[in-house]
Amino acid sequence: MLGSLPVKVNGVWREAEVSFASEREVSGLCYWRIPHSLPNDEPVTRKIYDAVEFARLACNRWRYYHRQQLTVTNRFELETAIGESANAELAMILIARPAWRSPISTLGIAYLRRTWCNHLFLEFFATHPQVIVQRGEQIKAVGDALLHQILALAESLAAPCIWGEATEQSHQWYQDHLAIEEVRDHFFIEDEVKLHCLNEMHRAQREMLARRATT
Repeated sequence: MLGSLPVKVNGVWREAEVSFASEREVSGLCYWRIPHSLPNDEPVTRKIYDAVEFARLACNRWRYYHRQQLTVTNRFELETAIGESANAELAMILIARPAWRSPISTLGIAYLRRTWCNHLFLEFFATHPQVIVQRGEQIKAVGDALLHQILALAESLAAPCIWGEATEQSHQWYQDHLAIEEVRDHFFIEDEVKLHCLNEMHRAQREMLARRATT
């Protein structure tokens, strides 16, 4: 496991566990499905369809790199591969799971590549459709938890930049969370933006630890 980070469940803060996805978990991404009953909300419905598509694309892309032995499923493999080749291009999927008893086993995923110059490319970022549709458990801040763990990974690798593509549906989310005046079809988390995000990550971790101490 990479770490625990807070998510909000039915208005109460709980913890999600974030780790590298195993090969079996990667294969499971192809089985994400569109819920039978969709909300009467076009942007939410679009987000659900995108999530299913991104999960399948992440699975296929990971398999492509896996055939070339360029995937990692834990931190040891990542550090070993970089130690053997400083310019190693490596693919990985981070997966967020509930640390509480929940009917939803996977909360969200992030498909990343560590580039040859030690940047992190966030290619696919998706919340599970059952989380998006918000039936049963109302789960929020899954994206925050994954983004914070990506930042923690970048910090541990001394990666100076995280970059990726923003869609029409996601650009506002990145704009708000990165505190950037305008995000269009791409974003870069580096320099002052990275510092802001790291400060937000450390604040969330402190608050999580404080909640643990009172329970």
